[in-house]
Amino acid sequence: MRGAATLAVALLVGACGSQAPATGDASPLQAQVVATELLTGAQQRVPIGILDHNTPVNDATVHVRAFLLQGSTAVFKGESDAPFKGAGLEGAGAYVAHLDLNPAGNWGMDLTASRPSGERLTQRLAFNVTATPIVPAVGQAAPLSRSPTIREVPDAEAIDSGRPPDDMHQISIADAIAQHRPTLVVFASPAFCTSRTCGPEVKAVQSLEPAYKAQLTFIHVEIYRDFVPDPSKRKLAQTVLDWRLQTEPWIFLVDAKGIIQTRFEGATATDELKSALDQLLR
Repeated sequence: MRGAATLAVALLVGACGSQAPATGDASPLQAQVVATELLTGAQQRVPIGILDHNTPVNDATVHVRAFLLQGSTAVFKGESDAPFKGAGLEGAGAYVAHLDLNPAGNWGMDLTASRPSGERLTQRLAFNVTATPIVPAVGQAAPLSRSPTIREVPDAEAIDSGRPPDDMHQISIADAIAQHRPTLVVFASPAFCTSRTCGPEVKAVQSLEPAYKAQLTFIHVEIYRDFVPDPSKRKLAQTVLDWRLQTEPWIFLVDAKGIIQTRFEGATATDELKSALDQLLR
């Protein structure tokens, strides 16, 4: 990663995904895969965005059929409904399919969507599945980052672009792992996020604190550093570089042994998080 400009470009590319022209009648709707790194494995989370004249919509009924592309041949590999997941996200969210993605390679997706207004879409999307993650993956040890804490700065506003800042800066990732605490880490920049989902995502995570804070450490890592007093001089935070992130927001659930058990790229609803947290703490 080569700095803030690189991350911003990656965010824009990641938000668009890879797509092919729609098939069937022309439609004002457009679909996008909104993950930049899809890994091999069973029941992998595949987030999808639906736009109507470039405005996100959350009331469509979506179904996908997935294919492995082998030259000119498409081998059917499975299908899934993709319900909208937006709980706690202030209108943001994604349609989430769960697909068995094996093996690695080039894949395609036939997507159908319909809205209560009668608008319909049939679109073919292309996406890549990899077995070699760039971003730390499930089963790997979480990087032992000395993420900034409130103890190191005169004011939380120096390490959190949200206004007001949240309270999830009490302990570093490295220290939480050293204390054998199950941990939720959310990487997000409320003020500078180009996808406009980071502020709602942080608030969604915060809403879970009362129910889980006795069992779980909550850590928010700001994407940038040195944005106070001049935001134009901001640089990527070292923890973001440690975790090799190219988009935001990301959420990682780390167990008491420091092993990543779940990861979410992009807007993630509170019901998805609750399910994963309950599994982590079982």
